[in-house]
Amino acid sequence: MTMKIAYVALLGRSPWALVNTYYKVLKDGKGRRAIGRVYIFTEERYRKNLPKVVKAIKAISEAYNLNPTVETEVVPDYGFFVADKKFRELFSKLEREGYRIGLDITSGRKALVAAAIVQIREFPVSFIIYMGLLDLDFPDRPYMMIPTHMQPIKNFLGEEGNGHR
Repeated sequence: MTMKIAYVALLGRSPWALVNTYYKVLKDGKGRRAIGRVYIFTEERYRKNLPKVVKAIKAISEAYNLNPTVETEVVPDYGFFVADKKFRELFSKLEREGYRIGLDITSGRKALVAAAIVQIREFPVSFIIYMGLLDLDFPDRPYMMIPTHMQPIKNFLGEEGNGHR
């Protein structure tokens, strides 16, 4: 059976942070062929950024010959109770459908990050990643226009991720 990954990204203030991290994951190739779905969670105040982020995710995916389903979820500002419930529902559904979860917390705000990490503990996870930006002179640029050594990426689960806990 082929591994299937659902890439779950949290959108906060910086659309570039989310888009650049996705690009880096596909560029590095680890598990990229397995990404079949992308879910973008955000708070109401960042809703306006969703169309351009979805468009970018689709364009980057297409460049790597991928065509994942891209879905979005908007929760109320500071809606950590709602987010907690939505993540539990999504992760349960993905597990039933045979997906492992890849979580990108790079752009996420604390309430969404905390809710996602608390809920993901009981599900099959491939990675929980965060990509830093060491020089704030490059905040709103595509990945390729920022020196790579200024964009360290960390998988908090190590290289292999985890299964059920």
